Amino acid sequence: MTAATWSAGDRSLERHYRKLLLAYPGRHRRRYGTEMITTLLEMAAPGQRRPRPGEALHLLASGLRLRLRLPTRRPLAVIAAVLLALTMGAFGGAVGSWTGSQTFADLPDEATIASLAQRASGAANDSVQLRVASPWREESISTTSEVDANWDAEQARQRFSADGWSVSDVTPLGGQAFAFNPDTKSFVDLPMRNSTFSARSNGLTLQVRGYVSAEHGSVHLDGWVQSTSLFLPLIVAGILIGLVVGWLIAAALAYRIVEASAERRRASAGLWAVALIALALPAVALYGNVLRAFRDHGDVGPVFTVHSAFNPGPYYPVGPTWQVLALTIAGVMLAGAAILLARPGTQQGTQTAAIAS
Repeated sequence: MTAATWSAGDRSLERHYRKLLLAYPGRHRRRYGTEMITTLLEMAAPGQRRPRPGEALHLLASGLRLRLRLPTRRPLAVIAAVLLALTMGAFGGAVGSWTGSQTFADLPDEATIASLAQRASGAANDSVQLRVASPWREESISTTSEVDANWDAEQARQRFSADGWSVSDVTPLGGQAFAFNPDTKSFVDLPMRNSTFSARSNGLTLQVRGYVSAEHGSVHLDGWVQSTSLFLPLIVAGILIGLVVGWLIAAALAYRIVEASAERRRASAGLWAVALIALALPAVALYGNVLRAFRDHGDVGPVFTVHSAFNPGPYYPVGPTWQVLALTIAGVMLAGAAILLARPGTQQGTQTAAIAS
């Protein structure tokens, strides 16, 4: 049965085969697509309208295997593929981390933060509010309230408990305060009552710390959202997908570079080398955050996330605070330019047009 004979009747099976052949690289479909469709239709049973499951799985697996294959006798292509796969794995981990963070509870707004600070201090005075974002952790909140010497941690704990928060016991804290005595011209150690407790509710954790001397004191409230069970698995899934996607991109680009003219081949390979160099520091930062996310998971404090590396901050001891994000943007732009330069030459384009016609 030929393709023409089959198409005169029911073309449903042919359409299904063509969809399955999308698993194959474009260069393979251009050269062998018509022959493969014809062969598949001739091997089909009379009246068959859909590919058999085993047949479909075989086509998908074969197509993926060809997409993963690199040009032979090209050691530089292998090195580039490994580096690009590792780089994309890092960015995949960041995507998985960001996706996982969307399952976290939301940080409270300013009005709610002010209410929580008043509950911690027991006073209606204004508090200093901060939102803290770092290149390592999820965003958190912090407040500081001035209180008098009568502030009591147990009373603050009971206020949170009465509002439905799950609270811990009050724990004493270390710390000292000093005052200058003008008569003796020396510093005097002031007695202090320092204590802390934590409160949890609806995915939010608060840490209340009070530092009180005989005359006055301050109450500090730190808050952060809790991690969920999906967070770490999504990071792993993102890394694995990124590794595969990176290798697929490298393999496809390697064949494009091979088919390009000598001038374009050199320019594209050079741009790819510079792009990988530019993306090296961001990839190292992201993998560093992956290690922290797993090593410190469940510790007290804001959640370590992978995508936080893109937040402005001193991730590296040298360089501007935005260098991770800037290098990522530069690397992506260079990679895009390399892909455009590696487009097939005139001969390949003519061959493609002839097959399509």
